[in-house]
Amino acid sequence: MPKLMKGQTTTLKIRESAQQIWLAGLGAFALANEQGGKLFHNLVKKGHDVEKGNKARLQQVLGRVEKIRDDAGRAIEKVTSPFPGGMTTALQGLGIPSRKEILTLTKRVEELTKSVERTRVKARKHAATKPAGVATPA
Repeated sequence: MPKLMKGQTTTLKIRESAQQIWLAGLGAFALANEQGGKLFHNLVKKGHDVEKGNKARLQQVLGRVEKIRDDAGRAIEKVTSPFPGGMTTALQGLGIPSRKEILTLTKRVEELTKSVERTRVKARKHAATKPAGVATPA
């Protein structure tokens, strides 16, 4: 066998690797054809088992999260509950309206604004339909 040069040796190694990769692919294809159905069913079973395990773990985590959330809610309630009653009394003593009173007034102002706007629109329509020679009272 003639002595190969460095570049030829590398090319020969690449060809051999490519041939092995090709043969491995053909082997995998043949194996998949032989055991495809069995392999598919095994994969489905394993997937089902993993999903079942993950659901159980997820339920455990959700249970812990719910408990932590409830505990945090109770802790916040304990800390904040003394303030509203005393604070409301103090603010009312200073003549400052409550949130409920402000919301009621805001709603009433919005209703009055809509009513005034409707009245303006009616007045404009009425003025537009009057004959030109008729004077409007001031």
